[in-house]
Amino acid sequence: MKRTIVIVILLLIMFTFGLQAHACTLWAANGNIVQGGGSLIVKNRDWAPDHHQKLKLISPANGYKYIGLFVIDGNHKGLKAGINEKGLVTISASAGSIAFKERKILPYTHALYEQLLNECGSVDEAIARTELFLGPQYLMLADRNKVATIEIGPDGKYAVIMKDSQAIFHTNHYVDESMLEFNRVDGLSSNTRYKRIAALLSNAATPYNLDTFLDFSNDQNDGPDNSIFRIGSSPQKQRTMATWAVSIPPYGSPELYVKILNPGESEQIKKVKVEDIFDEKLEL
Repeated sequence: MKRTIVIVILLLIMFTFGLQAHACTLWAANGNIVQGGGSLIVKNRDWAPDHHQKLKLISPANGYKYIGLFVIDGNHKGLKAGINEKGLVTISASAGSIAFKERKILPYTHALYEQLLNECGSVDEAIARTELFLGPQYLMLADRNKVATIEIGPDGKYAVIMKDSQAIFHTNHYVDESMLEFNRVDGLSSNTRYKRIAALLSNAATPYNLDTFLDFSNDQNDGPDNSIFRIGSSPQKQRTMATWAVSIPPYGSPELYVKILNPGESEQIKKVKVEDIFDEKLEL
């Protein structure tokens, strides 16, 4: 009987700490495989439906303005994706291949995404801020000219993956050879979504456009819990809570598409020129 109780407690601990991750899917492309040039970048944000999100325009006293997707209640408030007035986009995903109980005690940079958007005007400038790369997670960055992924591991280790006129994609496990040692938790959903977005990008005709990438964001090929767009097999399971997509042309204003799926609310979709927000011609 005591042994059974211990096993149940261990399973509860594994469930509590092992599943608390942004089970997100990230993908981007740039250069001559993008229609008209420039860059495309998308994040499907997955989480338990226990909070609400909204778009905000942040106008700091110093630094760049930025538009962000924020969680506004619950236990994980804060910025989840953003674009600043220079056209730098930051999106992120949790390092689910490291258990939450380990990640939560490691040093991390507080408000990392806010700092990058506030202080950096390009992918190159963001990549140069290596002193900020603390706390296991994955960042994907885009501007008019470049897309990149930064895999951040424990102990200050990180890897930068750059692509030129290629697609780039990520889920919740490390893929750079120098970081594979940190894949300590086997994630079925992460691996399934990684293979699926790779297949979609490989099989789609190029040049890509925003509509193509938005089609990928709605893909439900692998069921309620493992698809790129997740609906969850039960009311408590993680599901896709938002889609954040940006088309950044070589010249002119980036176009922002956001779909917000707050629990208990109707689907919200916004598609805007970001310069109209920064110039205060439109309200979020």
